[in-house]
Amino acid sequence: MDKRSIAVMLGAIVVALVGLLAVQVIWTRETIGLREDQFVREVAGGLLRVSEHLERAERMQDLRKHRKGRRMLARIDSLRAAAQQRQALLDAPAADELPSSDPPADLPPDITMAEEAPLYQEMIDDLARGIFSKELSRDIRRRIDPVALDSMIGQELTGLGVDGSPRWAIFNEKREPVRGLAMPDSATADLREARFRVRLFRHDLAGLPYFLHVQADHARSALLSGAWPMLIASVLFVAIIALAFSYTIRSVVRQKRLNDIRNDLVNNLTHELKTPISTIGLACEALADPSIPRTEEQVRAYTAMIRDENKRLGALVENVLQSAVQDSGRMVMKPVDLDVHAVIDDVVRSSAMQVSRRDGRIETDLKAEIHRLKADRIHLTNLLYNLIDNAVKYCEKAPRLRIATRSDDEGITLSVSDNGIGIPSSEQRKIFDRLYRVPTGNLHNAKGFGLGLSYVKSVVDRHGGRIRVESAPGSGSTFHIYLPFQA
Repeated sequence: MDKRSIAVMLGAIVVALVGLLAVQVIWTRETIGLREDQFVREVAGGLLRVSEHLERAERMQDLRKHRKGRRMLARIDSLRAAAQQRQALLDAPAADELPSSDPPADLPPDITMAEEAPLYQEMIDDLARGIFSKELSRDIRRRIDPVALDSMIGQELTGLGVDGSPRWAIFNEKREPVRGLAMPDSATADLREARFRVRLFRHDLAGLPYFLHVQADHARSALLSGAWPMLIASVLFVAIIALAFSYTIRSVVRQKRLNDIRNDLVNNLTHELKTPISTIGLACEALADPSIPRTEEQVRAYTAMIRDENKRLGALVENVLQSAVQDSGRMVMKPVDLDVHAVIDDVVRSSAMQVSRRDGRIETDLKAEIHRLKADRIHLTNLLYNLIDNAVKYCEKAPRLRIATRSDDEGITLSVSDNGIGIPSSEQRKIFDRLYRVPTGNLHNAKGFGLGLSYVKSVVDRHGGRIRVESAPGSGSTFHIYLPFQA
């Protein structure tokens, strides 16, 4: 997959995520809007019921004050009681309580409100004429009890999700507040343009109109009370999708980078193998060609050239084999009781010629009091060779290496320092990745495949140890390796 395909896929994923988030935001806003509309309708309905309750209560009071009204209420109460008694008798078991088919003597007659209609119509007309005459002079402050009104408003708005206690006040048609008819802590100036407004005593035939203004806000928790599970689930699913997409993109980019590195590895390896093979071939032809005069010094030079290039080939093959062992997971460890200082001395002695060719030197500072542990001699030796080879390879001047040891009660710390080009802090976390090579800028003579430090890290891990690096560009590097006595 090329970079353009990756960019297109990444763009498609980003667009999909943004679209999904936009849909969720729109859905949430619409849900909140619907709940807000429902809240407005419920509050408006509750205030309308408050108005009707006030009006019914006043009409009942007027009826009780009027002689004919009291007669009508008494008659209505008697008819209601008779209807309830008759229904109770009809619901009772007929076989046990009514032995004969004749109705009981105390059963109320089957009467209806229609028989009393002329009388009630006369009473209503009489009452309406009296009430109409009173409305012209009736004071609104005498018609409403503020305490009772506040209680009714609270009862109607309870359970609707109102944020705090609703504030209310009564205004006339000119939006002037009526003194004494307001919630004690209400600011009537703010309530003049209140969100909710309902007319009181809507059926008055005369008199001035008055309006109840109420300020009630929907609590945010109530708006989202039923939507929280869906919101949480939506956020969770979006997060899972985003993480999955992120992991996918990261894997694709990483795979692309590994493929590029592998291609570079093959190209470099081909070049690295071709050079010593060609050199060995030329040296062998020179030695075998009888037409070329050969002195003893030339023979030694050709022989040394063949030996050096053969060692170079062996090192290349060893690196590839180590990489294959890491990949397969078959890095077999054969721990034995060994002296770390002795291993270091052997490696330093074998590497002295390689370092001296660059006019360099290797110093040792072996101060570990306990320097024997259980470890694999071959892998530990290869570990040191890799570190020394890297130190020489990535140095622009005469290499100066220092190998030091320290010990404590639990293990030994081995440090390898150099005066090379150093490693930027941004690259230090990547140098132990397989096939990764730190960009060397203008240093073109550094050859490698990004396998050495990965192998070193694997060996340290298999011994139960730790490795870390201290470095800065131009100041060299120091690798600290901690190996426990008991892995």
